[in-house]
Amino acid sequence: MFLIANVFSFFKQKNRSFLLKKNQIISKKISLNMNAKSQKKIEKTLGGGGGLARYRKPQSIKEFEDAYFNFVKATHPNFPYPVRHTFRDDTSNELTKIILRWLTVNGYFGGRVNTTGIYNEKLKKYTYGGGRRGMADITAVIDGRHVSIEIKTGRDKMREAQIKVKNEIERAGGTYIVVRSFDDFLRQIAVLPKMENISKQ
Repeated sequence: MFLIANVFSFFKQKNRSFLLKKNQIISKKISLNMNAKSQKKIEKTLGGGGGLARYRKPQSIKEFEDAYFNFVKATHPNFPYPVRHTFRDDTSNELTKIILRWLTVNGYFGGRVNTTGIYNEKLKKYTYGGGRRGMADITAVIDGRHVSIEIKTGRDKMREAQIKVKNEIERAGGTYIVVRSFDDFLRQIAVLPKMENISKQ
């Protein structure tokens, strides 16, 4: 009887060990499968095909980080420990942030326009304020000229409402630019005609 009990206990422990190992293998397979799916999803978002695209900070942003640090020190001379800010331009939010800082450093006006609305949990939908749909992400005044700056990254495209606003602004004598990177922004700003040159025409 004692022998039978020992044999039964041995097989019970063996079976438990086997099930534990089997569950570990299944968990590992699920984890690998989820990681593969997550990686594919990220690649699709970034527009990659054979691997994750690693962000490389442009030289222009590195130079602006130095310029912004000096600007902070100059505007806050009594602050003993100025913070060095870092910037990037691979997302709409980050690109918007660095453009607004650039406008401030260079003495121009820049304000962010939010027309996405606020999500209402009770209504289960977005509710919009009084702002007009299709307005650009940033409204700026550069050298006396109104400039609307729309931020687009990745595969993001202009919507119908945005195109309509763009046409109306340009007909009224303003400027509307679509920006996809910080370098792209600097290139387009550099070729803007000065207001004094326009008044002479």
